[in-house]
Amino acid sequence: MTAALLLAAYVVAAGSGGATALSRWTWINRAPRCGILAWQALSFSVVLAGFLAAVALALPFLPLRYAVADLFGAHTLTVIEHYATPLGPWPGIAALTVVAFLATKLALTTARRIRWADQARRAQRKALALVGHQHPEGFIVIEHAEPVAYCLPGGAGHPGRHGTVVLSTAALALLTDGERHLVLGHERRHLRARHDLALACADALRTTFPRVAVFAAAHREIAVLVEMAADDAASTARERRTLAQALVALGTGTRPEVALGASDTAAVQRVRRLTAPVPRRRAGQGSMVAAAALAVLSLPVSIALAPAVEAATRDCCAIAPLAIEPS
Repeated sequence: MTAALLLAAYVVAAGSGGATALSRWTWINRAPRCGILAWQALSFSVVLAGFLAAVALALPFLPLRYAVADLFGAHTLTVIEHYATPLGPWPGIAALTVVAFLATKLALTTARRIRWADQARRAQRKALALVGHQHPEGFIVIEHAEPVAYCLPGGAGHPGRHGTVVLSTAALALLTDGERHLVLGHERRHLRARHDLALACADALRTTFPRVAVFAAAHREIAVLVEMAADDAASTARERRTLAQALVALGTGTRPEVALGASDTAAVQRVRRLTAPVPRRRAGQGSMVAAAALAVLSLPVSIALAPAVEAATRDCCAIAPLAIEPS
């Protein structure tokens, strides 16, 4: 039962205070791709810890107990003893019921959001086919009085499955050739990196668990970080100021809700970042963040398996004296 209590404590601590702690790390804006990974690791570790807490409570009556005992070479009864609760199987039954309900809610929410986004994007593509025309540089131009630049992520089952980039006539009139090149690179980076999937996962967790602070913060921060990551991918150190000028020029534009835009998410913050001196990247930073993310995801697993390891150690210590032959 200790493992389940520790996992529940981790869910509460990481779910409420994790967002505050991660938001204080200034390196995230300097390395947005690493920041996206950090927020995803923290979010998924909270979900994983909640699931494993329920499994730990229910393990004494789950068939999984035999696999755990075999994995660590422990006796099944010893494993059951280390996971048992004073109230018998009822806490495990209740925990599994809650987890099953929340998992179903998450799956349904995700499916609804994906279906809604797909329908909205199909409708947008049909409208673009009527009012837009193909530009020689590979994007669609629409007649619009406001400067607009956005991309529609693609999918299977339609001609533009790799995604569509859209610019308005007002945007073409405002942007120089260099600025247009950078804006197109920004949007195409969104499509290649499938930033829409990162946002969809974060949105599903935020919608399913609206009172969990870390999920709301993760969605908000990932929305900004994917834009910063696209900025970095689209521009070199010398082109950052030009891209900032393009963002300012596009600052009055809007985009469809299911699209990713170049200038409407944290535009002021991004312009300041692009016009500031380019920060130095630490060697091996990506590897360190990946290792830290793996550690965060491994922590709930380690907590959940700790009683099984202790059970195996106890059995080993109990059997070892019997193996010693008298001299």
